[in-house]
Amino acid sequence: MRPGRVDPAKSVLFSLPRRKGRDFFAGAQYILVRFMTLRCPVDTASTCPGFLENRKNPMSEIIRYVKGLDPDRDAWLTNFFTENHLAYETFPDVVASPEQLKFIVHLEDEQIYYPCSDELFAAIIEKRADTVLTSAYIGIWTRLEKLVREVVTDPYKQRYLLSLLTIKYNHETMHKVQLPGRIEKRLLGIFTTISEIDRPLAVEREQENKRVAAFLKSETFEQLFNSPEGLEIGDTTTLTDIDLQLHLLRLRRLLLLSSMRPIWRQDQPPDSDTLRRVMNQPLDTPEWQWICNWLRDVIAGKRRPCILWVGGRSGEIVFDLAILHIFMKIGIKVILAVKQDFYYHRVSFIDLLEDPTLDELLEDADLIGDPKISKNQLLRYLDSDNRLLVISDGTREPFNPLLTSVTYARAFKEADLVVYRNPGGRENINNHFQFTRDIVSIIPGDDGEVDILLKPHHPKAVRFSRAQLRRKAQELISMVEREKAQGKTIMFYSAIVGSIPGQLKTAKEILNVFVEYLRSSLNDVVIINPGEHFVEGMDADDIMYMWEIFQRSGNIDIWRFQSVDDIVKSFELMGKKVPPEWTGKDATYSTGCTKEMEIAVQMQKQYPEMQLIGPPYEKFQRRKEYGVGKLYDRTLAGSE
Repeated sequence: MRPGRVDPAKSVLFSLPRRKGRDFFAGAQYILVRFMTLRCPVDTASTCPGFLENRKNPMSEIIRYVKGLDPDRDAWLTNFFTENHLAYETFPDVVASPEQLKFIVHLEDEQIYYPCSDELFAAIIEKRADTVLTSAYIGIWTRLEKLVREVVTDPYKQRYLLSLLTIKYNHETMHKVQLPGRIEKRLLGIFTTISEIDRPLAVEREQENKRVAAFLKSETFEQLFNSPEGLEIGDTTTLTDIDLQLHLLRLRRLLLLSSMRPIWRQDQPPDSDTLRRVMNQPLDTPEWQWICNWLRDVIAGKRRPCILWVGGRSGEIVFDLAILHIFMKIGIKVILAVKQDFYYHRVSFIDLLEDPTLDELLEDADLIGDPKISKNQLLRYLDSDNRLLVISDGTREPFNPLLTSVTYARAFKEADLVVYRNPGGRENINNHFQFTRDIVSIIPGDDGEVDILLKPHHPKAVRFSRAQLRRKAQELISMVEREKAQGKTIMFYSAIVGSIPGQLKTAKEILNVFVEYLRSSLNDVVIINPGEHFVEGMDADDIMYMWEIFQRSGNIDIWRFQSVDDIVKSFELMGKKVPPEWTGKDATYSTGCTKEMEIAVQMQKQYPEMQLIGPPYEKFQRRKEYGVGKLYDRTLAGSE
């Protein structure tokens, strides 16, 4: 055996034999995939009635895991999430909180989200996933082994890495509970750490981007791209119709060209006849028609949307940027998301800084490296000049909402449409889960063909646009301005609402009781109680954004923050004793109130006559950021 070659006979990589020097991994993978296509339909009712709820769904028979029917299966479910490092309770600094997850996935009460296909999840829970997972695991090893041999040239280090990765691979795949994406992420992490190669495959990927950039500047492309071939102009055709046709024609041509791999894999692009044929072929699918109708509304001025575009691989990304500039020209706000770390030929955040081609193409873009940007910061970027925003999704996996960054989750929430250019994540999009935003998955098929999948948002998904939140804030501003014109004093009352986990109902009751007490005690004072203006479906992001607009309007005469005495008085008014979880609490315990105190201090500098009542400013400094999408501080939740 040649140096650096891992001996499969000494590995648990399914102990496939080698004959006449031939590697049988590929053959075994083919056999397993063929076997998978002949498998029988899943019948969970025969093994555990009620364990999985079955509903009619074109994507899958398996819909929803029902907990509480079998303790052994529930334990295996918990093991599934912990072994895959996907349990928020166990890994709160890595896994998205339930509130953050709901920015992306629409979940009903008690519904469990898993980042894989319904079929694979059911197979793992039923402990019969050997065939499906074995095939996927072999694919991971094949890619990883090829990567090591391509980029690690030192024979000793190459063999050491392959041996180490084999050990880790065998350990991770032993129990057939690990999701393929999670295993691949861990193995790639080991590879990049041990190899000490900053950007594996960088030369090849940069060359691919350079080829596409040169192609888009070529005379051949310019001539074919600007050809009027395909425009339909008749006696009744309006200029608006022509404008729409032009944008759709350009978009279609770029999408079709982005599937032409020879453009970035070869030094010479395909000939002009081939390019002309590809660029002018139709896209006659319902999904494409949906995109056309969506853009028609944009051009007609019916919406001014924001698109989150999740970029693809090297070469393809240059076409993506050309497409995004078309969107920006017609007034669409655009956020481009890329991978956080190395993932083969997928574009990562560091590539944007190190790749000369991408650096040039993105010279006017805003690159946001902060993984936990606030809603207000993101909206300030979106409200500024129409510049391209670029973020990382926070992962090195195809599609996993449980592990995306806070910044990505907030970008998803603010977007009107999300476009994925990622073949590997298709099965995780095309399962039974529905999302909070419309999703279009556009991936390359054969050269010159694209495969488009449309996943409409869940009909119950609630979305508060910036315009709606601003309008609601303005209504409050107009109301208090009318009251002030009549000589009344405006008081804003900041209090704990959701900062004590499990006490939301009690917090609202305390707030309402005390505000009514103040109203009965004070003359000609209008008291703004935030709890009275809450709209179902709002999360902390929406609430803080709306109230900050009102709070900075300069209409508050007295800003009162809830004190310990306020809470004691509230329970006294309710005829109750103060329970332990409320003893000693005041507004300083609330992260939201802390944010509001900072605003109040800033506003007092502008309006020195404004009074501040409540705990001193210094006591607010222990709370700096409210939990993502929630009304309490995640640090406090973890300490309860």
